[in-house]
Amino acid sequence: MSEQREAVHSAVELRYRPVLRDYSAALRARNRVGAAGRRQRILGMATTGCGVVALSLSLARDPDVPLPILLGLLICGPALLLSPWLMARQLFRFVGRQGEFRVRVDESGVGVETDSTSAVVRWQAQPRYAETADLFVLFSDDKDATGLTVIAKRGVRDGSDVDRLREIFDRHLTKV
Repeated sequence: MSEQREAVHSAVELRYRPVLRDYSAALRARNRVGAAGRRQRILGMATTGCGVVALSLSLARDPDVPLPILLGLLICGPALLLSPWLMARQLFRFVGRQGEFRVRVDESGVGVETDSTSAVVRWQAQPRYAETADLFVLFSDDKDATGLTVIAKRGVRDGSDVDRLREIFDRHLTKV
C-alpha cells in the first residue's frame, strides 16, 4: 500500500526537444482560455466576414466599395486568424535554441532545465492547466493567461507517466 502511495506522489520526469507545433498548440489553448484570445478570434472572424461582404459587393460592381478597404479587410482578417501560428514561430525561435528540455513535475511544482536555463514554477504561479492531444499547458491566473508552461507528453519515459502527470495536475491545478 505504501508503495502505491509513494508511486502516486513521486515525481514524473520528462525529456524532449521542443518543436514548433508544441507552441502553436499551446498558444491556441491559451487563446481559448484568455480574454485576449477570444477578442482576437472575434475580431479576426468579423474582419474576414466584412472582407467577404466587401468582395461580394465589389463583384456585384458596387462602385461605393473602395479597393484599398477591400484589400485591407481581405488581408487583415486571415492575418488575425493566423497570428497564433505567427507568434508561435517567434516564440519557437527562442525556445528552439534552448536545446533539450528536462522537466520534473512533483508535489511542489514544475522544474524545467535546458542547456542554458533552469526555472521552477510553483503551483500558485500557474494555477490552471489545459490538456491537448500532445501537451499539458499550464497558465497564470490573469485574464489573458500571460504566463504559460508547455510540457510535451512525448517526453515521458512510460505511457503511465501521462496519467500520473494528469493526477498531479488535478491535485494542484484547475483544469480549463
